[in-house]
Amino acid sequence: MKPIVRFVSRVLRKKRGSLLNNLLSIQVAVWNEVDGKTKLITAANFCQNGKFAVVGTYDGRCIFYTTDQLKYHTQIDVRSTRGKNSTGRKISGIEPMPNDDKILVTSNDSRIRLYDLRDLNLSCKYKGYVNVSSQIKASFSHDGKYIVSGSENQCIYIWKAYHDYSKFSSARRDRNDYWEGIKAHNAVVTCAVFAPNPDHTIRLILEREEEARRRLRADADQAQNAESSMVASSQTGHVLVSADFNGCIKVFVHKAKPKHSSLPASALA
Repeated sequence: MKPIVRFVSRVLRKKRGSLLNNLLSIQVAVWNEVDGKTKLITAANFCQNGKFAVVGTYDGRCIFYTTDQLKYHTQIDVRSTRGKNSTGRKISGIEPMPNDDKILVTSNDSRIRLYDLRDLNLSCKYKGYVNVSSQIKASFSHDGKYIVSGSENQCIYIWKAYHDYSKFSSARRDRNDYWEGIKAHNAVVTCAVFAPNPDHTIRLILEREEEARRRLRADADQAQNAESSMVASSQTGHVLVSADFNGCIKVFVHKAKPKHSSLPASALA
């Protein structure tokens, strides 16, 4: 076993060296520099299918540059119009919305903001979580229906990206105070993300559970187990991964049941 381990180690070192040499041989094509008193960049991403590169700064600005020439295009001042959050705070995350011209901006004023890139107006502000000094970043679920974020109060927060406001008598359309929190950790939740392909993960979990049931149950129950597995494998849902300041990683799985089914609840469990 030892010669094999040494061989693998040598191969990895060789590949790493080759990659490093390739990176060092790449030349900078275009460059630019952030203007202003505070030039510290704290977040970066692409938006509109890579048309623009957007960076977030320590003083609460989102600055857009054309990707091909890195020329200044526009900027958003991420702050409230009044109150304690009227001064820009550090941008800790920038995330484009799936299948829409919008971006999600996380900042150290414990607010998450959704901006429409067509007019740079604020579409919605999400509140509830705590992010005063951490590099916590909010992100979307794979289908764009939900927003998730870690929090400094040891919780995971989830919002609906869009609410049916007809159900609320006095809710503001540009504010979202309706969230669900999960007390899942014993330290600051530094990261919480939805899996990009939850069906694959859920299918693997269901297959593993079915295999365990087959080993435990008698041969007479296998036909019923096979039917249950066939129904369950068609389920969809969401898979959530979170991590905290102490290095703890947790995975949460939500298996959504089919909306229309004549099968008993026991067959869908």
